[in-house]
Amino acid sequence: MNETVVQIQANIQWQVMQTPANHYVGVCHPMNLSMEADSLDQLHSIINETLQLLFEDLLHDNELEAYLREHGWHANNIPIGHVPGDVKFEVPWEMIMSTSGDSMRRSHQQAA
Repeated sequence: MNETVVQIQANIQWQVMQTPANHYVGVCHPMNLSMEADSLDQLHSIINETLQLLFEDLLHDNELEAYLREHGWHANNIPIGHVPGDVKFEVPWEMIMSTSGDSMRRSHQQAA
């Protein structure tokens, strides 16, 4: 079976903070999501998995296009009608590290 690749056109930012217990918390305000992990690599992986699952659910519930419009985002190659079993979403996102002085620095730009 062929994989269908849906390219999301968005600029999704995750604000990332390190907790006193040395865990990492990522917050994406536009999507109303937050994640916690033991390392930045693990957080990176969790964000990728979460975005994939979220967009798959939206696609299967026939709500993807409305969700994208609501956020001012677009997508290329959205399957119409019967949804194939193997859909991959390429989602551009980046981590923005928050430091103790509330200054931010960019880290890990990624397309899921």
